[in-house]
Amino acid sequence: MPRPTEYENLIKTKAFEAVTATPGAIAGFLGNAADYMATADGLDTGRHLQVFTLAYEGYFQVVQAVLEFYEVRTKDAGRNLAIQRVSTSLGVDSREFAFITKAHERRNGTSYVLPFPPVSKAEAAIMLDILAKYLPVARALTGTP
Repeated sequence: MPRPTEYENLIKTKAFEAVTATPGAIAGFLGNAADYMATADGLDTGRHLQVFTLAYEGYFQVVQAVLEFYEVRTKDAGRNLAIQRVSTSLGVDSREFAFITKAHERRNGTSYVLPFPPVSKAEAAIMLDILAKYLPVARALTGTP
């Protein structure tokens, strides 16, 4: 299956590298995403930080599955570019994209140097809704049940 031009261009710029797909990896990533989502769904409503974090990590598993599907891995660009590229491939709308980008910045900008800032119930719900919406899109794209 040919890669979309956008992925080929990222390989040419050395932001991504072409790899051979690892058997079972796509299903594994998407299974992990589903597990993160189920765990987040099962938490008490007062656990906003945990729901948000689980949903964010679940979404990143979706990102990893799509990268695996296109047989690429991040190189110099890292997680941020991977999230951006895959979100576009999944058809994430601009409002959701802005939220995902902010969630990533929040995670990386704080969790390595400061305690994670408070997360509202609404923020946790939005991140979980995004995961719930795009997990099936990724399954359809990759042909993974």
